[in-house]
Amino acid sequence: MNSNQSHAIPTEGVFLVHEADGLVCERLRTLLRAEGYSSCVVDDIRLFHEIRARLPFAGFVVGVERAQDVEELKLTRDVAPLLLVAPDAAGGGHHYGVAVPQASIIDRSLRDPDALRRALSPRAPAAPADAALDSVRDAFEPFGVSERQLEVLRRALLGDSAAEIAGRLYISELTVRNHLHAIYERVGVSGRRELQGRFLQTLLEA
Repeated sequence: MNSNQSHAIPTEGVFLVHEADGLVCERLRTLLRAEGYSSCVVDDIRLFHEIRARLPFAGFVVGVERAQDVEELKLTRDVAPLLLVAPDAAGGGHHYGVAVPQASIIDRSLRDPDALRRALSPRAPAAPADAALDSVRDAFEPFGVSERQLEVLRRALLGDSAAEIAGRLYISELTVRNHLHAIYERVGVSGRRELQGRFLQTLLEA
């Protein structure tokens, strides 16, 4: 995620969302709900601007599919706080940052389950999450754990339940439990407590 933030996002309220893709929209709504926000969704930009002019919102989420779309959306500085959901946020982040300087930019793939949370907390640095994942990767890659299993593993080490992990990674609870069982077998532990102990032991040895 590439962030260029000048506004703190309020802790309560409703987000006005403009997004045409149903799947992306549903993921955004799920992520917002997980952070305690409601959402009002429209797929017409004129209606978006009409509603935002009449009603107060905690913030705005706008999805774009191409860099050229930003100009057509007329996202003036008063559309803030703003989360811009854009493709190739890392590669095209500079363009979006220049075009919409008040926006926090989130990759449209929404593969990172914590990207929206970090965008909603502009004072919290993104680096620790990346560093934590690197630590988990360093500790468990020798056991042949896959990238997807590493994501499940990191959430489990943070104390998330199977249901919470499933919601964050857009997979079923059964899939989460299958991943955890496979991880336990690979690492040679019987459950989360032993898994956490193994992780701490690896950190101490390092």
